[in-house]
Amino acid sequence: MAKKLVVVTGATGNQGGSIARGLLKTGDWHVRAVTRNPNGEKAQKLAAEGMEVVQASYEDEESVRKAFAGAQAIFAVTQWWEAFFKGAGQIGAGEVEERQGIMLAKLAAEVPTLEHYIWSTLPAADVITKGKYPVPHFDYKAKVDDHIRKNMPDLAAKTTFLMFGFYPSNFAFFGMLKPQPVATAPGTYVWMVPSDPATVYPMAGDMAKDPGIWARQILANPKLTHGKYAGVCTEVITLGEALKQWEVVSGKKGVYVEVKPEVIGQLFGLAGEEAVTGVLFGEAVTDWFGHVKEQGLFVTKEELGISVHEVSNFKQSLEAVEQFLG
Repeated sequence: MAKKLVVVTGATGNQGGSIARGLLKTGDWHVRAVTRNPNGEKAQKLAAEGMEVVQASYEDEESVRKAFAGAQAIFAVTQWWEAFFKGAGQIGAGEVEERQGIMLAKLAAEVPTLEHYIWSTLPAADVITKGKYPVPHFDYKAKVDDHIRKNMPDLAAKTTFLMFGFYPSNFAFFGMLKPQPVATAPGTYVWMVPSDPATVYPMAGDMAKDPGIWARQILANPKLTHGKYAGVCTEVITLGEALKQWEVVSGKKGVYVEVKPEVIGQLFGLAGEEAVTGVLFGEAVTDWFGHVKEQGLFVTKEELGISVHEVSNFKQSLEAVEQFLG
């Protein structure tokens, strides 16, 4: 039996790389990995693993159209932070992300062979909190959800909106969200957070493999997942417990320091201010997926058939990046 074609955008990134590898591993899919630079080291590694690697840029619509050609399934993701770090600002980065997300949806809708579209998204923080806690790197993804659902009914009917919890790997790779060493107390780290340690967070698991498990099960259960939301979340824990587990894995002493939100901005600039918006939303909204659960639009990991023994909890996710902690 011929394999179906899945096109994975952002294939050299966290989400795309995990999903591309997870689907390749099933043996059921021919994986077309989309990247701006097919000659790069990460792209070449994907090719060596057996994927078809093609070039496309979100700023070149025709290249994306060619990359999508013949697909039975497409995973689409945008990168707010990339536009932000190029100087677009918080709102400007959001506008870039919304434009790109709508473009991807439009081109996916043109593919006559398409059976399933997976769109990477996040909660509509601004809407959920009635404007009190907007989060630009969440909200503009959610605007694309809204556009698909309101203006593209045929595509919406074959779309799964895949949300993600907090990346445990942020403790290793995202400076403003990781514990910082104390120069005068060797071996001690402070984690400055503008939130109570009792705040609960959904953790997305091991980003190298767990998103791929969700994608595999979403595509294997189209009658269950078409038109619905799912969330990559392997565990819900408090921020205080997260730091305790970081101590266990890293072997270092961690001190939780609750600070005023403006302190993070003073330390890390506009990027810090943006990170704070997500933390404040997380403190205000204990269930990131609650708004779609209330509408009967959410598919749980249990309904998807995802076993807790296959995915990584928070501690296991930290162990996967242990060498980069601290």
